[in-house]
Amino acid sequence: MKFSFNRKAEINQSLDIVVPNKEVEKLVADKLKIAQKDSKLKGFRKGKAPLDVVTNIYGPEIRQDVIFDLATKSFHKQAEEKDLKIVSRPNLIPEKIEEGKDVKFKATFEVYPEISVGSLSRLSYKKPNCSITDEDLDKTILNLQKRMSKWESSEEPSKEGDQVKINFVGKIDGEEFEGGSANDFPIELGSKSMIEGFEDGLVGLSKDEEKTLELKFPDDYGKQELASKPVKFEIKVIEISKAILPELDEEFFKGTGIEAKDTEEYKKQVLGKLEEDLDNILKGKVRQNLYDSLVEENEFDVPKAMVDSEISNMKLDTARRMGMDPKDMKEDLFPNETFEEEALKRVKIGMLLNKIIEDSELKPNAEKVKEIIEERAKNYKEPQQVINYFYSDEEQLKNIESISLEEQVVDLLTSSAKSNEEELTYEECISGNYQG
Repeated sequence: MKFSFNRKAEINQSLDIVVPNKEVEKLVADKLKIAQKDSKLKGFRKGKAPLDVVTNIYGPEIRQDVIFDLATKSFHKQAEEKDLKIVSRPNLIPEKIEEGKDVKFKATFEVYPEISVGSLSRLSYKKPNCSITDEDLDKTILNLQKRMSKWESSEEPSKEGDQVKINFVGKIDGEEFEGGSANDFPIELGSKSMIEGFEDGLVGLSKDEEKTLELKFPDDYGKQELASKPVKFEIKVIEISKAILPELDEEFFKGTGIEAKDTEEYKKQVLGKLEEDLDNILKGKVRQNLYDSLVEENEFDVPKAMVDSEISNMKLDTARRMGMDPKDMKEDLFPNETFEEEALKRVKIGMLLNKIIEDSELKPNAEKVKEIIEERAKNYKEPQQVINYFYSDEEQLKNIESISLEEQVVDLLTSSAKSNEEELTYEECISGNYQG
């Protein structure tokens, strides 16, 4: 059997396979005899059809199955002998198939690349610092009050923070477009739920007032057919409502999930939760900045099959988050291009982390595993039962051990790489627009 490789460093490889005719004929003959015993052909009793009749009917299909089965087995045998890390199903391309002669195939496939991680001390990353001010705390509590506020109709002109109910008709080049019109549509001014300029254009209007807004859809608008296009919205204000904030009392505290007797105690507990959340956010940003630096400093090719697999996983996750049955997913709703860049990045990070774990001979740390499990269990009513569950379920425990290994890698990266401190406001820290 002939076996040939491209350069070892390349992820796209090919292999020449020769399947001896003798092996093909023997297997074909064996399978034809089995087919003859099971045959139910018209004009013959079961299993009594002549072999030449069975051969004429089933022979071509059996031969093809035998040839591809032998070629596949030959491929995997050779791959195992060469200790190849195959990451894609081989594409078997027939080059010569003639009855009575050896069969030749060209197998093309992808292999796991050889990765060499550079010195971790070369890495540098941004380390954001942030603290929560009294103003941040007050703003958070005000937002909680707004969420639990009641709306009361008002005759005053609208201002930011009000809820405005409108009828509107959107037109592009004088023509209405699908999804561009609505009646009794509520908007909270300042929520930034509409395209830029829409909510600003509603400030200062009174009930029954009409106005035309001349705007433009953003370049990255979700519906590609509307992106960058100028649009006019003809608007009529139906109702204006002002928010009536709830009092800071025990009923309100309990409504936000906190047991407190007075405002001082409530603020203290809210601050504790904010600080805990902020700590997790900062750790997440540091982790992502370290990963970005790691990817930037280590260039290598990634097998397409691995990226495609990650894209598939991301699509499934997106569908589930949207409450959609994965079976109902449509390609035009989730095009591969939407996920490709992030999928490539995720695969690269995973490969680099695995290489660091291998090179550093890291093993799951029992204390770290215990710490993660206890952290997850503390939010349940009976944490010890949750802890026992994690330790008794092999699959769950392995997942936690994987997480602990990743945290060990992050600790290693943090201690090795150079950090560049940057001060951020609380708003910048919790904003999804932060760029490390």
